Amino acid sequence: MSGPVFVAKRFFFRQHRERGHGHPLIGASLGIALSLIPLITVDHVVDAMIESIVARYRETSTFHFQIHYWGEGERDEWRRAVEETLTIDTVSDAWIERQGFGLARAGGSREGLTLRSLPSDLAERDRAFASFIEFDSGLWDLSTLDSILLGRESSRKLGADVGDEVRVLTVRRVFGGSYVPRVSRFIVRGVFSSGYQDLDRTWAFIPLETGWSILSSENSLTFIGGKFQSSNGDLDIMPPSLPGKWNVYNWRELNDYLLSNLETTRRILLLIMTLIVLVAVFNVTSSLMMLALERQREIGILKCAGCSPSKTTGIFIFAGAIASALGILVGIGCGLLVARFINEIIAGIEGLLGVFTTGVTELELLTEGYYLQHIPIQIRWESTVLIGFVTFLLSLGASAMPAFRAAKLKPLDVLRKH
Repeated sequence: MSGPVFVAKRFFFRQHRERGHGHPLIGASLGIALSLIPLITVDHVVDAMIESIVARYRETSTFHFQIHYWGEGERDEWRRAVEETLTIDTVSDAWIERQGFGLARAGGSREGLTLRSLPSDLAERDRAFASFIEFDSGLWDLSTLDSILLGRESSRKLGADVGDEVRVLTVRRVFGGSYVPRVSRFIVRGVFSSGYQDLDRTWAFIPLETGWSILSSENSLTFIGGKFQSSNGDLDIMPPSLPGKWNVYNWRELNDYLLSNLETTRRILLLIMTLIVLVAVFNVTSSLMMLALERQREIGILKCAGCSPSKTTGIFIFAGAIASALGILVGIGCGLLVARFINEIIAGIEGLLGVFTTGVTELELLTEGYYLQHIPIQIRWESTVLIGFVTFLLSLGASAMPAFRAAKLKPLDVLRKH
């Protein structure tokens, strides 16, 4: 073992008990480790949460693509457009959806609903769609024209469950431009959730044929939704027989605002965590400066024994490297553990706070209205290695100034003081 490495190890691992000395490099290592834990956790959790939220929008709301008609198309035109779309090789499935709004009433409660009229067999045709629709009660059943599936929040506000009757008020425009209200009777067949309440807060699924009947073209949106063979697919060319009033939008265009917001949030979180790491890294500088002050006598003796300035610099660079390496290994290890068990940790904190919080029956840190019910985890080894490598380089840079200062110490002046 070379001299600088040997002395650096002695400086780091030796217990400084004389004259009440502490161990400043242990504090630097601990600071790096504690700062890396939230950064690693955020890096693994945020990307997975963003992907899971985007997947819910892509698979259940906007789908992979939508084809819109700027005009009042008849049902036969829409059906022909679906048939033409299905002839494209990259398309796996396509269907018609008609969306509108209605005022629902059950018992004495009222609630506005986003009525989504879909093919009754969509859950069987599209497994990805069905995988994100979880039922609290009942099941996917749009086999009759009076069937309705309520979102969890709408069901709670209306006080309606499976088997209950719900009346929905819609309006239709008649000849002359006036609007006529229409009340439709539905039976609740299921109560569902997509796992993200901000998405399905007002959703209600009804059969497509019922949607054609109760939702007027003036007050609703009709489009062709569909899926590619791969979510990264693209519909570059319109089916040849469709007229120019048909326009195609992919899921990225339809979710542009959402994607921008989520990416901005991710960058802000990672920036904050990075700033914490930088503070911890530069703590290595102050720790090495303190070590140099505490070990002036040893430095003077080494220089008198022939230790060159470059080797003195190497001692403190190696000491900083040992401190940062240990801190990085501990921080990354603990960060991966926290990320892996983040759901269990949150549940434990909620339970612990619930014990000490009086008058609170159920305490949630992550409410479904703003977060996913279950936080997904995506282990990103490439970014983990990159974070560790960059942190190590920054620590070495932070070790340079105290190392050069220690190299400039004059041995005779130091020995006279001690």
